[in-house]
Amino acid sequence: MDDRTLIIGMDLCDEVSQLAVYDRELMEPVLMGQSEDNPDALIETAVELGERATIRGFLDKLKKDLPVMDGEKEVPPERVLAYFFRKTLSLTRGRYPAEKIKMLVITVPTLEKSFVDKLYESLALIDLDSDRVRIIDHKRSYMYYVLYQKKELWTSDVGLFDYDGDRMVYEQLKIDRSHKPALVGVTERDYTKAFKSAESDASLTSEGKDVRGVVFENIVHSAIKGQIISSLFMTGEGFETEWADDLLPRLAVGRRLFRGRNLYVSGAVYAAKEFGDKKRLEDYVVFSPDMVPVNLTMQVYEDGHAHDVVLASAGDPWFDEDTEIDLIPDGDTEIVITSKTAFDGEERKFMLDISPVMGKVDRLVRLGLRVRFESPDTAVFTIRDKGFGETMPGSNRVWEETVKCS
Repeated sequence: MDDRTLIIGMDLCDEVSQLAVYDRELMEPVLMGQSEDNPDALIETAVELGERATIRGFLDKLKKDLPVMDGEKEVPPERVLAYFFRKTLSLTRGRYPAEKIKMLVITVPTLEKSFVDKLYESLALIDLDSDRVRIIDHKRSYMYYVLYQKKELWTSDVGLFDYDGDRMVYEQLKIDRSHKPALVGVTERDYTKAFKSAESDASLTSEGKDVRGVVFENIVHSAIKGQIISSLFMTGEGFETEWADDLLPRLAVGRRLFRGRNLYVSGAVYAAKEFGDKKRLEDYVVFSPDMVPVNLTMQVYEDGHAHDVVLASAGDPWFDEDTEIDLIPDGDTEIVITSKTAFDGEERKFMLDISPVMGKVDRLVRLGLRVRFESPDTAVFTIRDKGFGETMPGSNRVWEETVKCS
């Protein structure tokens, strides 16, 4: 019996993180490390190596490619993060002692390729390879969270205010149902400057209202003016205040309103369920600027039947795409790739030249085809001559073609 059953989400942030597991009996995410004193199950993003001082701020070091100082000793930040991953993931053993990880999705505030690469390096140090791990940003986690809620909560647009005490942003989720599959995206507005002066002024108005609540109420009305919003979500420690307690019930009039700290980690759990378990969102493409906008396929023959092989999927982060297959050409001099955009279904074909192996392409050569991306809409195809057994050794010739896919 396969003991890889755990569907896990982690919200990884500079100061505090969270971990949750999809509970198959409750059919919802369950926070790990939750207690009466820590209802939000916040985990300090810190480690203690031996008996030395607690190490914090290592994610920033990781982003800047700087070593972490453990006393007078330099430690690679990837190893410090690997230790944090191992320690944090061990929280699952208390509730699920015999189960291992099937899929882990880590959500971070923003995505940068160099940072994502280092996250994967750290995970590999604890034997979690990329086939069981995905990295997504908070926007995408938010979208998965909403789409896994009851449909009446997202019949129209959905709004999210994220306020960590320093930065306040509004993210509005929109679903374009005119496409098949429907496109799901998020637009963002930054209200930090608009709220900054009020945050430093905890005074009351002449009517006895907290100035911060008044300013935020105006911000909300400005953000959603003229739009139909099914639900509003408030997340971040900045909303755990008395002025928010007084204001939020008024903002809930005519719509559903939710406040809490576990939105992103729960969204990561739902994303992990989508990636590693049963798919529920096949009728939707969860999209952001870092995502590939096209589906790339090629037709192959196997056991006498033609079928399409997926080389890249629309909606996946471009830096996560890395597919490799082996092909045996049957007299072909070109490989035909089909590109179909997720937005309008426009389809086009382009050819990859395999003339460097001309003279032995009639079932006498095996080609390795690798597909990666250097930007959301630019694919890099690498072709390698692998030969065909002992009678037709490979030349080890490698060539690449870069193609704009949309």
